Amino acid sequence: PGDDEPHEVFPAAMKLAMRFHMRKLCENPHCVDSLVLYMNSPTKNDGTSLLWDIDQDGKSEESERYRIEELLSDLRSCAARQVHVIVDQSYAGELARAFRRSREHRNVVVYASGKDGEYSYGNEYTQHWVDYPHTHRCTHHVHEEARIHVLHSTPEIAEPDGTSRTTIFGAPCDVIPPFTEKELRRNYWGCQNLPTAIWFRQVSSRSSDIGLILDVPRYKSDSSMPYT
Repeated sequence: PGDDEPHEVFPAAMKLAMRFHMRKLCENPHCVDSLVLYMNSPTKNDGTSLLWDIDQDGKSEESERYRIEELLSDLRSCAARQVHVIVDQSYAGELARAFRRSREHRNVVVYASGKDGEYSYGNEYTQHWVDYPHTHRCTHHVHEEARIHVLHSTPEIAEPDGTSRTTIFGAPCDVIPPFTEKELRRNYWGCQNLPTAIWFRQVSSRSSDIGLILDVPRYKSDSSMPYT
């Protein structure tokens, strides 16, 4: 939110590329602060997402299915500070239940459009998230209000470590007085700056592990390295 720069897009049909991209985002500290995944596809009654029928043979092959176990694996111990998974598809509750049982996804919150045995109707859950003013409100509150406005299913949530205390883009929520747009844009929206000291500490740690010596250029004390 707030970042007008174009981003690389990975079609859901490219399952391996999609999974690789997610894992790369998750494996490196400071790569991403707030990761948001939106899931909206046909599903099986066990919560498996059905991707595009690439070869158009009318069959759901392994490369065209994304199982809950695979999503759990891709997000396991993700280095992002928080991961929001917004699921608007039938049997979304199966995903919520799987993450609720996990002990390896303490920073993942799943917002499901309905319970495990319910269908998703007319993208009404998605529309609620799209229309909501996310500037200051906690994602938890956004979901709770969806329980009032979504009429054809019962939205539920999986929060392993309790109530989420951030907005969808990672800013502290319900702050008084609220952040101005300038403050949000500078500190939370889009790409932020990673202090050189933190970046160098991470590089040095990895270098010592593999026995490398890096020739790192000097920076001014107030310099920073960009990250997203």
